[in-house]
Amino acid sequence: MDILIIAGIALIIVLVVLILIKRGNKRINYKDRIKLENILENEELPEKEANKTTKKPPPESPDVFRPKEIVPDDSKIKLTDESLKYYNKGVALVKEKKYDESIPYLNTAIRLNSSEGIAYYYRGIAKSKLNLFRAAIDDFTDAMLHQLKNVDAFFQRGYARLKIDDNENALLDFKHYISIEKNNPKAFYQKGLLEYEKENFQIAIEDFTNAIILKPDHESAYFKRGMAKQKIGDIIGCCKDFKIAFDKGNLEAYHYIKKYCDE
Repeated sequence: MDILIIAGIALIIVLVVLILIKRGNKRINYKDRIKLENILENEELPEKEANKTTKKPPPESPDVFRPKEIVPDDSKIKLTDESLKYYNKGVALVKEKKYDESIPYLNTAIRLNSSEGIAYYYRGIAKSKLNLFRAAIDDFTDAMLHQLKNVDAFFQRGYARLKIDDNENALLDFKHYISIEKNNPKAFYQKGLLEYEKENFQIAIEDFTNAIILKPDHESAYFKRGMAKQKIGDIIGCCKDFKIAFDKGNLEAYHYIKKYCDE
């Protein structure tokens, strides 16, 4: 019997692939997705799961944010010849994702010249990537103290604070970052998750909307905006967002469509 089930699922997958090839690799439309889900799923999502609100939405891992000027000129970076040598090597290792190897070089650059924030920033990036979040927070703070114009440090410190469940201060960092840098969809999305957790649903909707404006294919932002709209009683709006999220690949939205939306 198990062999027959596996064979049946394999046949369904082959049929879907053939449909995609026939359509020129276009997305499966909404109704086709519903049919496929109905075939593959044997049971509904339990009612308690549909009503469950995650206490802390998992943060979306950001890419490494680099300062606006990757290689500042000598008039803007006040490193001695000796410290600059170690700084350049450390930064090169960070960019190569050799984070553990980069830290000793950045340590030496900071020891030789502790007044330049950019070295703290890159060391914070390395520590964050190594899950040394508390140490990374200290470095991003030092980066801001020594280089106030490095707004990316607020974003990275906010992310590190999320990882140690310091959500209140993380929210403050994202707010400050967004007040200066308004073109980062990840920042709006992260702030939206935190506002949603605090039950500031209208503010969360605005944040998710900004994330979508900046990144129209942000299926998670559509899904979370739908969740927030459902919380304020906007069923028409939430169903629209759930369907868009589902069409863009968020299969979790399917369960909420079945629960809240009439077809």
